Amino acid sequence: MPALLPSAYQALEAQLQAAQAEVARLQAERNQHAAEHAEAERYRISQVRFRTVFEHSPLGHKIIDADLTIRQANAAVAALLGIASPLELVGRAIREFAHPDYAADWSRLQDALWAHHLPWFGLETCLVRPDGGLVWCRVTSVLFPDEQGELGYTTLEDISARRTLEAQVQLYTQALEDANEDLAASNEELRVLNEELQEANAALGQLNTELDTFVYAAAHDLRLPVANLQGLVQALLEQLPPEARQAELVEPILTMMQESMTRFRHTLDRLADFGATRQPADLPRESVNLATVLEEVRQELAAQLAATGGQLVVELVGHASFWFAAKHVHSVMLNLVSNALKYHHPDRPPVVRVRSYREAGRVVVSVHDNGLGLSDTQQRQLFGLFKRLHPHIEGTGVGLYLVKKILDQAGGSIRVESELGRGSRFTAIFPA
Repeated sequence: MPALLPSAYQALEAQLQAAQAEVARLQAERNQHAAEHAEAERYRISQVRFRTVFEHSPLGHKIIDADLTIRQANAAVAALLGIASPLELVGRAIREFAHPDYAADWSRLQDALWAHHLPWFGLETCLVRPDGGLVWCRVTSVLFPDEQGELGYTTLEDISARRTLEAQVQLYTQALEDANEDLAASNEELRVLNEELQEANAALGQLNTELDTFVYAAAHDLRLPVANLQGLVQALLEQLPPEARQAELVEPILTMMQESMTRFRHTLDRLADFGATRQPADLPRESVNLATVLEEVRQELAAQLAATGGQLVVELVGHASFWFAAKHVHSVMLNLVSNALKYHHPDRPPVVRVRSYREAGRVVVSVHDNGLGLSDTQQRQLFGLFKRLHPHIEGTGVGLYLVKKILDQAGGSIRVESELGRGSRFTAIFPA
């Protein structure tokens, strides 16, 4: 082969370089077309994915333009607004569904996005459906560029249930605040009333103290005049000539006078004892022998025992001595035993049994009789002051009140068990 001329060789080399450049250009163009095709495919897939999310999201999605006209909407928005199809919303302004009281919310959104170009804006507002139903929603909008200008991508979330609960909570909170204010007012009224009651109680306590002192003093001061009257009647009886004493009414009248004064003296003694219960400092505790007290009671009631043919049976277990105010022990036993004799049954002589024993460090004394007995109603009224349950029998209604007062103030107690027509059992507990 003949050798190529330098000029021919250079021409061929230039052609080769040109061909290679064309191939490179074509390859680059092909690669660019492939990249554009791939980008277009990715965009298409992205659009499909976006449309799938847009169409099937449980949240409402819509695209609006600068005048808030709906350009596109999904089924959730249509359902939220009570519209059959999202296509019916296209071209309509969202303001058409705004509640009159909240129409300004959409102007705020429009101004925030298109006037001030905020990246996003959110609010809670109320919409009105065509059927008049109200729906509360959370609105979130973002701006995005479009060929025809900036558009707003808006999400609507139904928050009606939450707002209803919040409204109920607000109502309950207001009701609670009102109730608290009423309670505070009531508490203030109660405070004032309590102060007035405390003042009244203090005044009443002072009055009761003065009354107790008066009763005690009056009973104490009247004892001597009564004793003097008894002595004078006795002296008169002794000084009367025999012929005067034999007059038809003189002896009975003098006897009745003596009996009346005796009863009066007993009443004064009980009233004095009643007053003494308010003055425990005057009656110090001492060792009291119950057997000795009961023997004194037996002697004091000897006349009643004889008049009624009664018996006083004493059964004391162990050493029946304890620390207490001796005068109060005497008052308790005298009242219980004398009542048993006073209210004896007319069809049988009275038998009064006194028993004692110790229980849990206390002295328990029971007085059991076979007298008239008490009904359930009478038992409930038994220990009241001036309560007389057998009007046909003389009494002051002070005795049992006095017994309960003495024991209660000392930390003891008294109870009764009774059967009408068969008798009663009084159980006194002394805190030894």
